[in-house]
Amino acid sequence: MNFKKEKFLFFVLISSALLLGGISFLIIGKNFLFAEWGNGTKSSNTKIQNIEDYDISEFFYYKQEGKSSWYGKRFHKRKTASGEIFDMNKFSAAHRFLPFGTIARVKNTENDKVILVKINDRGPFVFSKIIDLSYYSAEVLGSLGNSNVVIEALIPQEKTEIELSEPYFFGISYEYPLVCLPQSKIEIIKEFNSFDEAISYYDFIQNNLDNFYYIFVPINQTYKNIYNYSERYFIGRYQNRLVEKNPFYVEKDKSK
Repeated sequence: MNFKKEKFLFFVLISSALLLGGISFLIIGKNFLFAEWGNGTKSSNTKIQNIEDYDISEFFYYKQEGKSSWYGKRFHKRKTASGEIFDMNKFSAAHRFLPFGTIARVKNTENDKVILVKINDRGPFVFSKIIDLSYYSAEVLGSLGNSNVVIEALIPQEKTEIELSEPYFFGISYEYPLVCLPQSKIEIIKEFNSFDEAISYYDFIQNNLDNFYYIFVPINQTYKNIYNYSERYFIGRYQNRLVEKNPFYVEKDKSK
């Protein structure tokens, strides 16, 4: 009887050992077969760093919706609250509190037209309106009838929840989400000292190149008056050689 028990226990031990050995062999074999081999380069499964991985625009984003107004000939060539001379034929606007130098994206919700304007004046003084556009801005936007508009902008903050380890730039576009990116992730193709020249060139590349370009400005580019201020505008795009496709791509109607 004892002999049978010993034989049975011996059989159980041998079976367990063989089973454990088989499992170990399978695990080692699997790790060997599916191991990532190479000379230290990144594997094909490495996460590509997209623009969202660097964008911190959420800390600076501003949005407002309401009625627009416009001003023109009566104030043409007069000094604005920022010290600049108002030109009714340029892309500018007055706002009650957005910092001077802010580039605002304004969309007419009644016809979906979009423009970019520089804030260089204070107003409007009719409190049912949220922005006072130059005559030309209102004309291009189709807002000479005081349309309903949406204003979007990125504005500096004295304190943020994160520390910036390098210079950052606000990126403004007609159709893509507003971004705030580090200098090391921006590829600059052109620089201007005038918003009018920058917007003119930006319009040119938007109409002639199917690519992912923004107007970039340093995040601290605002001013109290024109006398202590130097404008800098950059035309560029997010720089990452691994990303070949624009994540915000909007297909344009070529028939227009």
